[in-house]
Amino acid sequence: MYIPTAQSVLTAGLALTGTLHKPTEVASGKVLDYAVEKCIDADGETRCTAPFLVTKSTCYKLEWSTEGALTHTTAEVRDAGSGDLVYYRDTNGEWKTEKNELVYLDFKPKVPGTGNNTVEYKVTTCE
Repeated sequence: MYIPTAQSVLTAGLALTGTLHKPTEVASGKVLDYAVEKCIDADGETRCTAPFLVTKSTCYKLEWSTEGALTHTTAEVRDAGSGDLVYYRDTNGEWKTEKNELVYLDFKPKVPGTGNNTVEYKVTTCE
């Protein structure tokens, strides 16, 4: 007969409560930055991320980097259906969603005279 140790009981309990939850990648890739009204520009370049689903009350970690010496790019989370701004960050960080929805990321340069840079991004659930 198997008798569990206190450590195995504690580990199982923590796993069931999500305390041992590892981050899960939700979205990642490369797109171009710059303020455009559509995710595909006239040249066929992708300007926004592919849509991804977020779940209410879930924490997501947003990380991105932009090529270039004088770039500073912000991330906008937008509703995929309406294009409305859902969340905004100008540094990497965490975001806790308020509802279930399909969203995408758009990246905007904040330094005048910049833009058309490649942005590498990654969205994961928080630890």
